[in-house]
Order: sequence, then C-alpha cells, then structure tokens
Amino acid sequence: MSISEPFLWVSVCAIFYAAAVMFWSRVAALRNSNGTTWFSAGHELPSWVGALLMAGAGVSGWFILGGTQEITKHGFSLPGILQAGVMLCLPGVLFFKRLWYVGQRLRVSSQAELFRVYYRSEFLVFATTFVALMFAVGFSGLQLRFVSEMLATLGGDIVSSQIIGFLIVLLLFGYVVIGGMRAIGFVGAVQAVLLLAAIVFIAGYALYVSGGIEALVKGLQAKAGDPASAVLFEVSGVLQFSAGLGRDNFYGHGGTAVMSLGLALAFMGFQTSPLAAKIVLSMKSADGIAASQTWLQAAFIGGLIVAGIVLIGAAGFVNSEWAITGLLSMMQLQSAWFAAWALIAVVAGIQLLAGLGLLVASENLVRVIYKPYFQGTLDRKATVLLTRICVGLLALIALLMQSLAPVTLSAFAGLALPLSIQLFTPLLGITWFRWITRPAAICGVGFGMAAVMLTEPFGYQVLSYVGLELPWGRWPWTVHSAAWGAFFNILSVLVISAITNRTAHREEAIDIQNFLVANFGLQTNSRVLKPIAWSAALAWLFFAIGPGLVFGNFAFGSNSETEAEGGIWVFGIPSMWAWSILFWMLGVVLVWLLAYRMEMANMTLIDVSAYEPKPRLRKNQSDKERERIRFSLGFVASVGSIIVLLAWSFG
Repeated sequence: MSISEPFLWVSVCAIFYAAAVMFWSRVAALRNSNGTTWFSAGHELPSWVGALLMAGAGVSGWFILGGTQEITKHGFSLPGILQAGVMLCLPGVLFFKRLWYVGQRLRVSSQAELFRVYYRSEFLVFATTFVALMFAVGFSGLQLRFVSEMLATLGGDIVSSQIIGFLIVLLLFGYVVIGGMRAIGFVGAVQAVLLLAAIVFIAGYALYVSGGIEALVKGLQAKAGDPASAVLFEVSGVLQFSAGLGRDNFYGHGGTAVMSLGLALAFMGFQTSPLAAKIVLSMKSADGIAASQTWLQAAFIGGLIVAGIVLIGAAGFVNSEWAITGLLSMMQLQSAWFAAWALIAVVAGIQLLAGLGLLVASENLVRVIYKPYFQGTLDRKATVLLTRICVGLLALIALLMQSLAPVTLSAFAGLALPLSIQLFTPLLGITWFRWITRPAAICGVGFGMAAVMLTEPFGYQVLSYVGLELPWGRWPWTVHSAAWGAFFNILSVLVISAITNRTAHREEAIDIQNFLVANFGLQTNSRVLKPIAWSAALAWLFFAIGPGLVFGNFAFGSNSETEAEGGIWVFGIPSMWAWSILFWMLGVVLVWLLAYRMEMANMTLIDVSAYEPKPRLRKNQSDKERERIRFSLGFVASVGSIIVLLAWSFG
C-alpha cells in the first residue's frame, strides 16, 4: 500500500461527507424560506430527528476519544463512565416533557428566554450563555483539536493539523450559517447515525485485534495479576481526604466511589444544558420523549457504552498499542477506506455538538442579550445576520485557540459539563418544585458555579496568577467539581427558599405553575407507585454510581486473590464490569418506570394555548440603550487595562 493511500481515502470520504452536509443544509435553507424559522426550525423538528440529535450530541466525540482513553489509562476504577447512558437520560425524563409544554405555553425557543420570563433574572440569562460558550468554544474545540491531530497523523502528515482543523470548522460554519437549526437537525440525524455506527464497528474491530473475548479476558487477568495494575480493577474506597490533583497523593488511585458519582453528575449536565433545551423547544411535539430517553438513550446508548466503549478502552488497557489511535492506524493498514469512513464519522459526531453549541451561544449573545440591551428595534432579518456573523466569530475563536491557547482551551472544556449541571435547580423550580424562589434559584446557580470554578484548573490558576494560592488542587477529597457545585447549589436553594417568600412569583410564573398542576398532576396509579419509584431510584443511585460501588469490587469475583495469571471472576469478566452491566440493565428498568409508569415523559394529549400577558405600555429605550453601549465600551476598556496591568505586574 502506498503511503498516500490513507490520505486519498480520507479525502474521498471527506468530499462525499461535505457534499451530503451541504446538500441537506441547502434543503434546510429552502424550507426556512425568508429566514423567520432559522433559529428554531419553526418548532417543526420531527420527534425522531430530535431523538437522534439528542443522542448524537450527548455522545459526541468524547466517548470514542476521551472515554476510551480514560478506560485505557485508569482501567475500571471509574465505573461512573460505564453508567453514562442511564445518567445522560435521567434529566430528560425529569424535565423534557414539561419543558416542551412550558415552551409552548410561553412561546419561547431557548433556555435563556425561559429563565428570563419565569424568573425575571438576567443573571440566569448570562449564566446560560456562558455555559453555551463553554460548549461551543471549549468542549467542542478540544475535541476538534484532538481529531484534527489524529487525522493529520493517520494521513501521513501530508496536510497539517491546522489546515485540517480549518477545513472542519469551515464546513461547520457553512452548514450552520446556511440552514440554522433546521440544518443542524437534518444533518445532525445523519451525523448521529454515522457516529453510533462507527462506535459499533470500532468496538468490533478492537475485539478482533485483541483475539476475541477470551484473549481479551486473559489479557485483563494478566493485568489483574500484576500488583501495579491490579488496583485499577476496583474503586479505591468511598472517599479519600486528599487535597486534590496537583496538591496531594492518593492511596492507590483517585478513583473513589464519590469520584464516580461526581463524574456521573457531570454527564447529566448535557441534558440540563441550553443545547439540550434548544433541541426540545425546537421539536414539533413531545410524543417521542419517553421512547427516545428509555430505548435510545438508556438502552441502546447505555449498552453501547457499557459494552462497545469498554471493549475499545479495555483493548488499550491490555496493550497500549491498541488504544484508539493505534486501532485506527492498524485499521488503515488492513482497510484504508474503512478507517477513513470511521474517522469521518467521528468528525461528524464532533461537528454535531459543535454546530449546536455555536448556534445556541450565538443566539443567546445576539437575540437574548444584545438586542434587548442595546438595539431593541433590530428586525428579524438583521438579527439573523448578526447571529450568523457571531457564529463565524466564535468558530474562528475556537480554531485559533486550538493552536495558540491549547491549555486555556482544555480548561474551558473541563468547565462545560460541571457548570451545566448547576442549571438543574432553576429547571426544577420551573417544572416540579414551585417553592424554589427566584433568589434561591439565582444564588444556587451562583454558588454552584463558583464551587465548580474553584475546584477546576481554570479557577485556581486565575487566582494563582494574581497571587492568591488555594490550599487545594483539582477535585479535593476525590470529589468531582460537578459534585462540589451541586452540593453548594442544593444547600443554597434549600436555605434561601426557606427564608424567602415562596409566594412572591410573577404572573408568568404563577400561570406556568397553575398550568402544570392542572395538566400534569399525578394520576392514581402514579401516586401508588411514587414511593416505590423514588425508593428504587435512590437505591440505584447508591449502588450504581454512589458509595455502594465498593461492593462491585468483589461482588462477582476477586481481583486480589488470583489463580494462575489473573483474578477469579464469576462471569469471566472483571467484577466491576459485571457490576456495571447489571446496574445498566436495572437502570433501563428504572428509566422505563419513571418515564412510562410514573408518566414523567410519556405522551400527554392536551391542547396548549399561548399565555397572554397583561398589556403593558412599551417605553422608548433608545436613551438607555445608548447609555448601556457607552457603559459596555468603558467596561471593556477598563477590563482590558486591568489585564494588561496584571500581565505587566505578575508576568
């Protein structure tokens, strides 16, 4: 095989993929007609498109790239990764059905608008926008950087990673700008199928390369028999009182049960994010939510993670040459066209999430922040134009950061999911718990995000830059930043809701509360099942991702007492892997119970009329808008001066 054959096949597959993407973006643009449906596809996305879009964006490229690497590096010491399929769908079961009906009632198309109408909180609007920016620039940008370097390496470095990254971002920019949310839906459905199929086939190839399941198990047994790697087959207790990564050493390793719990909470962050809310609010109906969350997300995606992703990662754990990059290199030698297709499929999955993030972040910046604050008379056409320009600017920033600021890009990527899960308390206040007050929701998100920042590299490095050294590093006490944030978030919400007026809601919030009570009150059978369902949910959380994980160390065999070369495993696979498979299956049953029997996500036939607010006299805001522009320019200049001064003072 000539040295240029892999590059040739990647180029051919990329051309076909780009042609298909641009075709569907053109179809979407024609359906958008005059651009009035550019932001939300006219709220006409079919349920099956929304389901595929949600599944593909939730998996994105992280599991095939990052998840497999975590297993390759840490073995089975972070079983929270293995339950990601179930954890990804739990917020969807809780929120999506009610969120869709609330969106129909209030006629909103984004999470930021929903928070503004219900809570009248600009802080929550800005927090939501910041989370969307972290997804668009950080989380997606880091994955694009990784896959660009991988493509350059596997293509024989004929084209540099910078040029490959530019071409990927250019295609991404093209279809998002042309077709908007409708193009993201149409193209995203294809991208999701490509990504999921690629994971299945790469997992099969990993099993083939490792010599079959028996040979792979023998390799794992050899690892279990080695004292240096035996600890990676189990969690290292419930909790370790360590100062965190970079500050202190761990006993054995940092993969405790509480660490897996926090990691699982971070996975839940995608479905509480403004990106997931955008998909839900753009759908034509809520009919398919229960089926998509139960059978596509929990059952299929969960099975794909607990089997496929684990197989790929375990192959690399047994032999470092069989890590994901090595597998694709070997695949190129045997079938260059197949490897090229798999690589393009991974790129497609990353573009799915990146395109959605760019649209949501740009819409928030222009339509939700800039227009109300600085130019209220902006018409729809000009708003779409400015949003398209913003999409291009954010894509350019993400591209430049891949080469010029990779460390900052990595720090931003680490913030996206932990920050996003902090939005679950205001969502709970809208959909379930009317006693969560406006001050409580705001303070909960604020304290939660602050806790995340202070337990992630971005936060403590910024403080260190100005001379403030924190006594802990990343994830102190082996508690993930998402869990630290959730703890302070919930604590703040409970305390502040208890001391503030629970009836002091605005008329829009009161209308939504009455609407939900009238249409979604628990039926008789749901009331009977309620204590059973929530007891089952708490038990599952305790044993699947919580302190009960320590039982998984030995429930299905021993890793410390070995016969011959490896451990004694009841089902022929590591005990923690078998434990995770068991609780994945129980998790699917739990999701089915909540979605269908508890009627949290199943189809409800009601006629939703739009909320009609009381007429208010619209004031001329032009003077205030000009004042805000002057203030913003002065603020930006002041911040820029402070940054320059700090850089000059501290180096």
